[in-house]
Amino acid sequence: MTGRDWVLADAFDRAAPTYDAMVALSPGYHDQLRTAADALVAGLPRSAGPTPVLLDLGCGSGASTRAVLDAWAAAGGGDLDLTGVDASAGMVQEAHRKPWPAGVRFVVDDALAHLRGLPDGSVDGVLGAYLLRNVPDRDAVVREVARVLRPEGAFVVHDYSVAGSLRARAIWAAVCHTVIIPLAVVKRSDVPLHRYLYTSVRDFDSVATICHRLQAAGLVDVRHRSYPGWQDGVVHTVVGHAPS
Repeated sequence: MTGRDWVLADAFDRAAPTYDAMVALSPGYHDQLRTAADALVAGLPRSAGPTPVLLDLGCGSGASTRAVLDAWAAAGGGDLDLTGVDASAGMVQEAHRKPWPAGVRFVVDDALAHLRGLPDGSVDGVLGAYLLRNVPDRDAVVREVARVLRPEGAFVVHDYSVAGSLRARAIWAAVCHTVIIPLAVVKRSDVPLHRYLYTSVRDFDSVATICHRLQAAGLVDVRHRSYPGWQDGVVHTVVGHAPS
C-alpha cells in the first residue's frame, strides 16, 4: 500500500487485534478516559429521562465505552442507551468480542454521517475521545454534535494536543520516537499508524482552537483540564454544553 493509498480506517483495522495491548502500555490511558467519562456523566442535562441517550464517537475497541459505563455506574447507574460509533470495522469487531449490558450497541460508521442521521435535540451527551484529530471536517462534526444535543447536553472532547507549547511538542516527539513507534515495531502493530499518531498530534489544534470550535458551534460553559506528570499540556479534556 502506497502512502497515497493509506486509509486511516484500514490502518485501524490492521492494528485492531493488538490495539488494546498497545494502549494498556500508555501511562494513565484508561484513568484519563474515565476522567473524561466522569465529566460526561456529571454534565448530563437535568432534563435527561430515565434512560439517557449517549454517543461514544470514535469508540475504537470499546475502552471509552467501558469508561462511560463505569462512570455511569459510579454515579448511581440505571438504564442507559449508549451507542459506540467507529469507522473501523476491525475495531468495532474487537468491541463486540467483549461483554456488554443491554442498552449498549456498536455501529460501523463515519462520525459525521452518523450524526447527520440523528434528529435535532435527541442526545443527552456525546464523548469524542481521540476523535476530532482524526476527522477531515472538525467544524462540521462539532456543529452536528451541537445540533443533536438536548438543551444542557454535554460534549466532551478528549485528546492529545501540543500546539502552542514548545515543551509539549518536544515531549511528544521524544515519547513517539523513543517509545511509541519502536514499541509498535516490537509488538508487530501497524507502524505507519503509530507514525500517523505522531504527526496527527503534532499538527492538531491547540486547546484554544478546540475550545473556539465548540463555542463557534453554540456550545457554552466550555472548560478545559490537562493531566499531571509528563502528560501535563499533552493530554486534555474539554467540556462544553448545549445552551438551556
